[in-house]
Amino acid sequence: MISRTRNAARALIFPLALAFGVALVPAELALAQGADDLYEITSRMEMPGMALSVPAQVVKLCVAKNGKDDAFIPRKSDCKMVDSKRTGNKFTYKMACGGSEPATMDGEVVFGPSAYEGKMRMTMTKTNESMQMTYSGQRIGSCTASK
Repeated sequence: MISRTRNAARALIFPLALAFGVALVPAELALAQGADDLYEITSRMEMPGMALSVPAQVVKLCVAKNGKDDAFIPRKSDCKMVDSKRTGNKFTYKMACGGSEPATMDGEVVFGPSAYEGKMRMTMTKTNESMQMTYSGQRIGSCTASK
């Protein structure tokens, strides 16, 4: 019975992880030359205890030159920042996501001069199952960010 419940939970989390990864694709990417920064971001998800892994996702993101730190964090549209703190080049945060599969997330981003690395842990509120994401961004050019 425990095995069946665990398999059912994993069957729910895997499609959710794929959907979350697809949701990371920015809808407002303007690739024209501009004063803002264009990043290529690679993200990987891992679900502890699962043999299957989600393939790495690569997306491009245009971030305003003086944009907020949370602009670099991958998230679904129904996720809200509930806590954040910047100390030096490290940004830590907590988010809460609603919708049909509510979740909480906590993570960190470490910024470099033209790149950054981050990690996030997502816990499904209903099942307490978790997954982890690592991501890295590298500045690859200029763009014009949406206002």
